[in-house]
Amino acid sequence: MFTQKPLILPHSVADEDTTIYNPGLSLLTESEKERLVEAVVASRKVALQKGDWPQTNQLAFEFLRTKLDPFHVAELRGYLQVLPFYAAAVYLGVFAVQQLLRDLFPAAYIVGVVAIFAPVIFLVALGS
Repeated sequence: MFTQKPLILPHSVADEDTTIYNPGLSLLTESEKERLVEAVVASRKVALQKGDWPQTNQLAFEFLRTKLDPFHVAELRGYLQVLPFYAAAVYLGVFAVQQLLRDLFPAAYIVGVVAIFAPVIFLVALGS
């Protein structure tokens, strides 16, 4: 009777975006991506201050940032750290309006939504 040996494959696990490779063809870790994004943004800022940022650099910057940071986490990092507390405060304010001043609730709801999402839009637009 034949016994089948288990097939042993090289162990590799990729739990993050695998579309960016470094020159050694190994996957970039999340911290490596963060450092690259920070370095690219910092060099862009310095070059813009000097007035030495041609269109080709801008196109390369946009390509790299899109591949390395598609959700604009670099721009939103500070806001995302305070968002749970800020959102809770906005929610409590809107909830108080709902309970105490029912006629104003639709307007308060819209103001609450704008208060949560306007900083995201502003930070992403500012970082472009």
